[in-house]
Amino acid sequence: MCYMFEVFYRPPADVEKEAALTANVSSFGGRLSHRELTNGESSAICLAYEFDERSQAESAAEALRKRGEHVEGPMEYGPNSK
Repeated sequence: MCYMFEVFYRPPADVEKEAALTANVSSFGGRLSHRELTNGESSAICLAYEFDERSQAESAAEALRKRGEHVEGPMEYGPNSK
């Protein structure tokens, strides 16, 4: 089982912000698994991060929330996809 959470932020896309978020999440064992740009239904950019352990995902999500990021999850996400 994998665990994931999503980070949402307002456009425009910010490569430096995304790199910093990904570096922070990576330090908890997470990896960027999906990036979704704005569309007609959403006005936010969404970054999905995947983890092998729920505790890693919870710790990373809490760290990002403390920095003021909008994080949804963590939640279970199918079989482990290393």
